[in-house]
Amino acid sequence: MKTIYKILSLVLLLTVFVSCTRDKIETENLDTRENTLFFTSTNAALYVEDGAENTYDITVGSTALAQGTIGYTITVDPSSTAVEGVDFDIISSTELVAGNLVSTFTIEADFENAEIDGKTAVLNLSSNNAKVGVVNQFSIGLFKFCPFEGLNTTSYSARVFAFGDEAPGYDLTLVPVPGTSNQWTISTGWGTNFVFWATGGNPAYAGIWVYSGVIQINEDFTLDVIGDDDQGGPFNGWATGGSGLFSPCTQVMSYTLTQGLFTSPFTVDVVLTPM
Repeated sequence: MKTIYKILSLVLLLTVFVSCTRDKIETENLDTRENTLFFTSTNAALYVEDGAENTYDITVGSTALAQGTIGYTITVDPSSTAVEGVDFDIISSTELVAGNLVSTFTIEADFENAEIDGKTAVLNLSSNNAKVGVVNQFSIGLFKFCPFEGLNTTSYSARVFAFGDEAPGYDLTLVPVPGTSNQWTISTGWGTNFVFWATGGNPAYAGIWVYSGVIQINEDFTLDVIGDDDQGGPFNGWATGGSGLFSPCTQVMSYTLTQGLFTSPFTVDVVLTPM
C-alpha cells in the first residue's frame, strides 16, 4: 500500500512540474515569437438608431506580445456597399500597444445614411510593422433601426401605379381598429376614382368600387391589406387584398393589390406617405 501511495505522489509531482514548465514555455514564446496580426472574428452587425452612440469595437489580435507599438492599417474593400466618410467613420487609433496581445479600433455609423435593408462595410487589415494572418478581412452590416411604438400620424397621401402608368393619387385617413394596435381601416385601397381612371374615364364608374378594407402591420414590418368582402360590383369578395412592407423609420407603407373586379387580372401598386 505504501508503494502505491509513493507512486501516486510521484505522478502528482510530475504533473505539477510539467504543467508549470509548459505554462512558462508558452509565456516565453509569447514574448519572443514573431508578431502576426489578425481579426479575432470575421463579421458582425450594428443596428443604427437615431440619437444612439452607434459605435462598434473591432478587435485585432496578435500571435505574440508586442515589443513596441505596432501600427496597422484598415482599408475598405471594393466589395463594400458602405462608404467610409458617408456611412461610417473609424474614430480611434489603429495600433497594438507594447506588451499587449489585442487591440481594438472603433467605427461609428451614420443614422441618416443607413438603410433598413442594410449596407456592409468590408474592412481589410494590413501592416508595415508585422505580418498579417489569413483572417485579414472583417465584414460588418450596418442596419437602420427605428423602434416602432405606433403611427406618428394617421393622415397619408397615396400614389397609385397600374398598367405601367400612374393613376390619380389621393389623401387618406387611417382609422384604428378598436381593440388592436396594428390594424387600421381604410376607406379606399387604390383611390375612389381608380376604376373611373382604369376604364378610360367612364363617368358611370366615378366614385364607386373603392376597395375599402383593413391594413395590418405585422411584427416583421410586412403588412397585409384585407379587402372588405361586400363592396358591390359583379360579385362579393372581388377585393382580394394584398401585401407589402412598412418602414418603421419613415413610416411609409407600400403594397401590391390583386383584384377580381375586372375579368383581366392585373395588380396595383400603392405607396402611402405620411402627411
